[in-house]
Amino acid sequence: MIYKLLPILIYFIAVIGAITSGLLVYFGLASKQERKQTRLRVKQQLESNKEKVVKQATDSPGEQLLREADYPVGINGIKYYTFFTALMIVLVSYYLIVPFLMGQFISVWRILFLIVVYFVFLPSFPYSLFRYVLNAVIAYKQAKRNSEVFMLYDLVINELEAMDVTRVNTYNLIRNLKPYFEYINGSLSQLLARWTDDGGPREALERFGEDIGTKEAKSLAATLKTLDENDRSTVLSALKGMNNMFVRSQIENYRRRRKVVTDLGSLPIRITHFLILLNFIAVVVYMVMVIMQNARV
Repeated sequence: MIYKLLPILIYFIAVIGAITSGLLVYFGLASKQERKQTRLRVKQQLESNKEKVVKQATDSPGEQLLREADYPVGINGIKYYTFFTALMIVLVSYYLIVPFLMGQFISVWRILFLIVVYFVFLPSFPYSLFRYVLNAVIAYKQAKRNSEVFMLYDLVINELEAMDVTRVNTYNLIRNLKPYFEYINGSLSQLLARWTDDGGPREALERFGEDIGTKEAKSLAATLKTLDENDRSTVLSALKGMNNMFVRSQIENYRRRRKVVTDLGSLPIRITHFLILLNFIAVVVYMVMVIMQNARV
């Protein structure tokens, strides 16, 4: 083991010696003022590079998907790309750099394995496992939001039917119903926060519908705009008139959620089939290589 690690130790000592000699030459030739200016330039360059990395991660496809998925388990674009880069560095070091420095033979399968891992976790690759999982999470959460929109619609009708007054205070109605929701709770909080902005309730409700992004939410937001302007019976008639549309959309959302659950459940089977197929291809390629080598002999 010591003899195997000896070439790596020699490279390590050589690198440390080169860095140390470079620092000694620099401190010996540069004045205190020049060293201070160099530190400032390096610090500014690091800050600039950090801002560029953050901006690229913020505008990246991975960040957009994670944002739509509401950042599952607290992972944002910067954290994911940091994990992705660290994973690739560790794998490349373990399967390529270290065997190369130790004089071992690097097989083609190691390179193919690294390429497969790279594309499986690459956010910009349209068929990567990362995009598949996040798209499934986005579809599931979108279906849950739509389900809660339907529940909000139903609760608004029940609240209006239980009221004795002819006029409705939409703000108080939404504020009292907000604790019953989980997936649209944040959108409802933003709706209430924007209620008294310059745009008023109409703009706040429009942004609420756009934030959820479904036609059911936009239809409900359009109806809620008229709550303060019309009496209770008129609003109830308008809401009940949309009942069939919401029921059909809810059935469709249930089917979509079942499809998402089925797809996630079948993911291990698909991965197994992919690995079996990959193993079969590897065996065929290895047999062809062996036959070609024997033919040359």
